[in-house]
Amino acid sequence: MQPLLRNIVTSESTQQTLFSFNSASAIAPVMGKKVALDFNGGNITSDAGVLLLSKTESQLGIISMLTKCINDTRRPSSITHSIKELSTQRVFQITCGYEDGNDSNSLRIDPAMKMALGRLPETGLDLASQPTFSRLENMITRRDLYQIAGGFVDHFLTSYTEPPEVIVLDFDDTEDVVHGHQQLALFNGYYQETCYQPLHVYEGFSGKLITAILRPGKRPSSLSELRFSPKKAMMSPISCKSPFF
Repeated sequence: MQPLLRNIVTSESTQQTLFSFNSASAIAPVMGKKVALDFNGGNITSDAGVLLLSKTESQLGIISMLTKCINDTRRPSSITHSIKELSTQRVFQITCGYEDGNDSNSLRIDPAMKMALGRLPETGLDLASQPTFSRLENMITRRDLYQIAGGFVDHFLTSYTEPPEVIVLDFDDTEDVVHGHQQLALFNGYYQETCYQPLHVYEGFSGKLITAILRPGKRPSSLSELRFSPKKAMMSPISCKSPFF
C-alpha cells in the first residue's frame, strides 16, 4: 500500500510534500514495533548536557564571580544581553566544544542552550551572536583580567570551611595552539607549535584550581614564575580579604 501524498502551502508560501495524516498505518512495523511519523516535533538539540553545566554553575557560582570582575562600559539603553548572560553563554559553548565565536550564530537558537540560560526553548529571546562576543572580548581590560585571576583565588579560599593546615601550590603550564595571527601567540620549541602557554595553579592535595594566567607562547624563565609565589599571593589585596591570612 503506497502512502498518500498531498501538497501543503505554508504561511511563507513554501510548498512542501508531506505524508498525509493517516499515512502512519502505511509504514511497516519493525520487529513488532509500530512506526509513527510526526512532523511537529519542534527544534531538536544534540547538546542537552549543557543543562547539567547550568546546574553545576548554580552550585559553584564561578561564572557569577567572573561577571562581577568585568566592568560593563556599554550604553545601558543599548544592552540586550547582560554581562552574566554573555559570560555564561560563552563558557557553556566552549565547554560543549564550540570554542569558535562564530558558533554562537547557530547556537543562539539552540533550545538546550537557551534553557541553560533560563530562557524558554521555543519562544524565549534568542541568545547573543558572534558580533556581540567580539565586542565583549575587546571590552575586557587589563584590570578586569587581574580581577578575574584574583577572583579565582578568592573562590578557592572560600571553598574551605576551615583553614587547612597546609596549602601546596602546583604550577602546571600547557600549550594552547592557535591557528591565526593572535597577538603574543609565539612558536614554542618544546611543543613545536605556535601557541599560548597558559599557567594553571592548583592546590597539590585537593586538586582544586587556584587560578589560571594566560601567557605568551614562549618558554617562561624561572624568574617570571616567582611572580606567582605564595608570598605574592598572600600579599595581594584580593587574597587578603580571606580570614585565613
